[in-house]
Amino acid sequence: MDLSVIIPAFNEEDYVSQCLSSVKNVLGGRDIDYEILLVDNGSCDKTSQIASSFSGVSVFSISRTSVSKARNYGAQKAQGRIFAFIDADVVLKSIWGERIEALCNGCNKLFVTGYQYGVRDEPSWIEKYWFSNLKSNHISGGNLIVSCDAFLKIGGFDPGLKTGEDVDFCSKAKLIPDIEYTTDPSLVCVHLGYPSTVYQFMKRELWHGEGDFRSLRDFRKSKIAKLSLGYGAASLVFFGALAIQEWYLASLIFFVFILSNYVLVCLRFDSWWGKASFFNSFINYLYFISRFFSLFRAVRGRNRVY
Repeated sequence: MDLSVIIPAFNEEDYVSQCLSSVKNVLGGRDIDYEILLVDNGSCDKTSQIASSFSGVSVFSISRTSVSKARNYGAQKAQGRIFAFIDADVVLKSIWGERIEALCNGCNKLFVTGYQYGVRDEPSWIEKYWFSNLKSNHISGGNLIVSCDAFLKIGGFDPGLKTGEDVDFCSKAKLIPDIEYTTDPSLVCVHLGYPSTVYQFMKRELWHGEGDFRSLRDFRKSKIAKLSLGYGAASLVFFGALAIQEWYLASLIFFVFILSNYVLVCLRFDSWWGKASFFNSFINYLYFISRFFSLFRAVRGRNRVY
């Protein structure tokens, strides 16, 4: 078996059909012997039924757990010498299939590759200004391709992580000399599940940020976690100054904070002017404030495994 496409899914009835259709479309007719495995991670909607309606898709139902364990479960069932971890709200483009075919037919190395998500053709304003402009060497867990031998050598995804398992996986891969780690822009996919409202965006980052506060060690390793505490502290002091009517202090904090936030956004997106910088300054604040409140969510849910 050349390729195992492993898809963890939790309550993805809105997107799973598009995901599976895209997988079959980009791989159909190619010189690849492949299988598609969908791991239903305790869904309470029609995800499993929809997936089962697709011929050639093996559906496994497990009790609700972390996405790390769901991906590892799929890997245990897989028979391919290459694993492609795809999220159930991701759609693959044809060029993805071309690149995978080349990998399957010409690569015998231990490797980890993939690419960050793309956005829809008609994106929301958050997708347009924030997600489409994010540039990173990080490989998204929902578009991650790894040789079976490399997966085993890395030890799979850390089952103790609720979030950030893809960052942890890639960090481990980079430390192993005989594993080739590269990002590949030709592995194009679109993430249908990006948030389109402020509420959805903050809810997403509130969840993603939990992993940075799992332990003091994780906190020390995370620049994002440290910055989020700075954002939270500055906000508390600002609103505290307003509450006691210290107008000069509040004004000083406000202007210094606005300027610092804007500079950080410009450095992050490599753009110093324009509409994108304005919108992303607002979104950047929401990002770090949501990550700040992840601390309290992490403490409250420290015994929850997902």
